[in-house]
Amino acid sequence: MRIVRLLLTGRWILILGLAIGAAIVASADLVVRYVHRPAAGVLAVVAGRPITLQTFQQEVQRRGGEAAFVTPEQRRALLDEMIRVEVLASNAQQAGYLNNPEVRRAIDQILADKYEKVNIDAPLAQLQVADSEVEEYYRDNIVAYTTAEASHAAVIFIAVPANASDDEKHTLGERAEHVHQLATAKPGGPNFGALASQYSDDEDTRAQDGDIGWLVEGQENPRWEPVVVKSVFDLDNPGDVSRVVTTGKGFYVIKLLENRPASLQPLTEVRASIRQQLIRAQRQHGAAKLYAAALSNVDVSVSEAGVAAMEAAEKAIVDVPHGAPAQPKG
Repeated sequence: MRIVRLLLTGRWILILGLAIGAAIVASADLVVRYVHRPAAGVLAVVAGRPITLQTFQQEVQRRGGEAAFVTPEQRRALLDEMIRVEVLASNAQQAGYLNNPEVRRAIDQILADKYEKVNIDAPLAQLQVADSEVEEYYRDNIVAYTTAEASHAAVIFIAVPANASDDEKHTLGERAEHVHQLATAKPGGPNFGALASQYSDDEDTRAQDGDIGWLVEGQENPRWEPVVVKSVFDLDNPGDVSRVVTTGKGFYVIKLLENRPASLQPLTEVRASIRQQLIRAQRQHGAAKLYAAALSNVDVSVSEAGVAAMEAAEKAIVDVPHGAPAQPKG
């Protein structure tokens, strides 16, 4: 009986041992599976860096939204591409590319753009301009929205040579008066264009019946002397002919062909553009203030000597004389 009890005891010990071993193996398998299972919301891990579901969804939105990634194959292709980028970036870091000046500049630019977008652009995005500000700007800049008066005229020019004697000047003056009488004759006489073709000494306008085009009041015109321009705007109605206008170059008879009065662009037509202009100005001012605040957090020094040396070197390159072209041999 004692032997039987020993056998039974040994059997139970064996069974218990096997059960404990199985439990250990199962536990170890669970531990291994847990350790290697990706954390919730993580789609992949590359060199210890996770590609999360949130990151993946942001990339989907950046590339056109969910409509561009409808099928599982499309989504998996995008994930594979993101993994590829991470793999190459990891290798680049290991190769020391982060110390490359070109890479550093690109990274700095990305960081600067992000900072500006979040800390400068975003706070200024909701700027508004009140109607009263628009109206005040319109009143203060009313000239910018006013179209000046313009006149379309024709001239007959009797030239006086610089070395002309008094008698010659007198004779030319009488000729101008005669032309003026013809130009102001009653209906039935020669028209102004025909008189210009016959009598005018101005080569440029004679073939155009004396037409000098449009002149804008208040604007200097290099082609015509100020007294001529003033005389044009002294005429009130189309068809009016000026008296004989005397200048240092000769005598003019002027006819007003058309008149376009000054006009004011109404506020209703320019309100939107003024509002946008004021918003841009406010944003520029706000951006300057925010940049000044950002600048206060960073030590910046400029080597004026270095800048001067750079400019001198650039100037030396520009000023290098070109040698004479090589002569062909033979």
